[in-house]
Amino acid sequence: SMSGGDISIFPLQARAMIREGIIWGEFWTAEEDGELVGFMTWTPPGVEPKIPCDERAKLSADFFNAVSEEGKEYVRSAMGPQFRDILTQALGENGKDEGWWLRIAMVRPDKQGQGIARKLFEPMRQKAAERNEHIACSTTTSLNVKIYQALGFELRGSRLMPCKWGDWTLYVLQLKPKAVPSNP
Repeated sequence: SMSGGDISIFPLQARAMIREGIIWGEFWTAEEDGELVGFMTWTPPGVEPKIPCDERAKLSADFFNAVSEEGKEYVRSAMGPQFRDILTQALGENGKDEGWWLRIAMVRPDKQGQGIARKLFEPMRQKAAERNEHIACSTTTSLNVKIYQALGFELRGSRLMPCKWGDWTLYVLQLKPKAVPSNP
């Protein structure tokens, strides 16, 4: 939906999210035999509200310049406000910013189902446990919901997001501090 129905610009969106994660958060990778097989980017508690809008715009410029005007309007008028609303309902007024936010998680298709996501996630679970902080994320697929639930996340909310390019469901998940064992 952020792409305005143009799936060819998904790689630009992913690059923008990765850049933000590297600059303002943490970028963790998994390798096998010297090859990248997966990664996760995390935004630490309290960081996102402090990201200057102009800096974020620079990092996302390639992506947003490729989005149609219709797509930009959808993000401004529908997706953006609804996303903030479901986050507030699911996590509380400042819940997204009070914990670690998983921005993007990827495992190479030929390596999925081999525990790579769990290996990438465990260090963050430990870090959150040591600091008594929650971990949260959103996803748009029911398969990812199952993966996050297997990692201990609780589904906190979902919403059908109407869109002219195809309705989609947004899921919000959270791993509360009390659910973060210090020795999983």
